[in-house]
Amino acid sequence: MLAMPEPTPLPDDLQRRAFSRGDADGAGLRPGRLRRRDIRRPFHGVQIVGSFGSLQERCHAYRVRMKPGHAFSHQTAVLLHGLPLARAFEEELDLHVSVVMPGRAPTTRGVVGHRIRIAPPVVDLGGLPVVRADEAWAQLGPLLALDELIVLGDAVLWADRSLQDPMHAAARVPYRPARERLQKALREIRSGCASPGETRVRLLLVRAGVPEPELNAEVRLPGETVHPDLVWRDRRVALEYEGDGHREREQFQYDVGRYGRLREAGWTVIQVTAADLQGGGAQQLIRRVLALVG
Repeated sequence: MLAMPEPTPLPDDLQRRAFSRGDADGAGLRPGRLRRRDIRRPFHGVQIVGSFGSLQERCHAYRVRMKPGHAFSHQTAVLLHGLPLARAFEEELDLHVSVVMPGRAPTTRGVVGHRIRIAPPVVDLGGLPVVRADEAWAQLGPLLALDELIVLGDAVLWADRSLQDPMHAAARVPYRPARERLQKALREIRSGCASPGETRVRLLLVRAGVPEPELNAEVRLPGETVHPDLVWRDRRVALEYEGDGHREREQFQYDVGRYGRLREAGWTVIQVTAADLQGGGAQQLIRRVLALVG
């Protein structure tokens, strides 16, 4: 059996990006060339060679056939903004795209289309039209539990504190699904939490009656300024949430030294891990913090 000849190399421009049938025609490619094994078709009317798998790569591929007025939204927008999301949503491969009524939502394979009544604020992220982070947060109101909405809302404000008022406005948009849940979440969302773990510690303690802490607040030490995760300044108590342990050794060593310098300056430093937020560990943590700052 004769071996199939190698496909004719594509023009450089088409090797670097996803392209439409019109782009292929403009480059002088014959229809048969688009059926060769090196070309993938991730969406109807879209061709691509090379890497295709990351969220950004999939969005840029779909961008080829995206209509004016459409924008990446919901879970897809949250991830494109670099915000934390429940793992079940992070692993979803379908792209979420919104269009304002009376426009028709896309129905192609690999895309979940949404028709919304009010035009959302849209930003450009590396050439992709994406609903702004406050709008993406509000769009997930029907899908996330209350605490997940608070974690996500804290992350939105950590990335951009100027979105606090827009978040409140987004929760009040007419016909917004889950408006009551969004508005309830806003009562506990704060700016200053740098990670989901910090948000969960804050919620656990404050709901148990611990006074509201300052978040990542400035604490001056001799020769340096540090920013503990949670601070009760009048009691000279600082709480630090330790992540999953996969930190660089250099950062770990710096943190150990920083905690020591805080203690030398008369501060009590409480180190908390995810295990401290569950069951008996959570109750022990609450009692300890209340004894120090309550």
